[in-house]
Amino acid sequence: MASTLKAVGRNVLFGLLMAPAFPIAMAAQPSHPSQKVTVLKVNNGQEVLVEINGEGRAVRLACIQAPLEQQQPWANQARTALSNALPQGSVVEMELRARDVYGRVVARLLKEKIDIASPLISGGQVFAYDGYLGRCDDLNYPRLERQAQRSKAGLWAVEGGLSRPWDLIEASGRQTQP
Repeated sequence: MASTLKAVGRNVLFGLLMAPAFPIAMAAQPSHPSQKVTVLKVNNGQEVLVEINGEGRAVRLACIQAPLEQQQPWANQARTALSNALPQGSVVEMELRARDVYGRVVARLLKEKIDIASPLISGGQVFAYDGYLGRCDDLNYPRLERQAQRSKAGLWAVEGGLSRPWDLIEASGRQTQP
């Protein structure tokens, strides 16, 4: 009887330990609506003006945060890197993630099926930002950021570290816009 109870206890414990992993393993990758858009202009290191259905719309790149304008030269470096990746007239796939409080479309952009933000994170031009309530779970941005930190790429070379833009926005009482 004691050995049966031990076996049952082990099975229950195993089931409890494995239960949280099961739904994660079985969960499908989120499906995000997407469409082709044309780049009209790069506004800063995280925002692009694109043509959507004949209209110009601001698109904020999902799951990243560029240095703020007062964080020079890093803000200009982020803008330049994004401009080089997305020259005017580029046709890209826009994968909708959300809309933000400023009315912008929040999306991941892919050029020839290659994610635009990944090299910006790897090169230390921008921060990985998970402030979109789970809309970033399927992206490897945190891993890319850790690699950039270890190699002291871009803004990660700043002695003592660069203030996170979201901390500066919060400290300003949200007077500063991302």
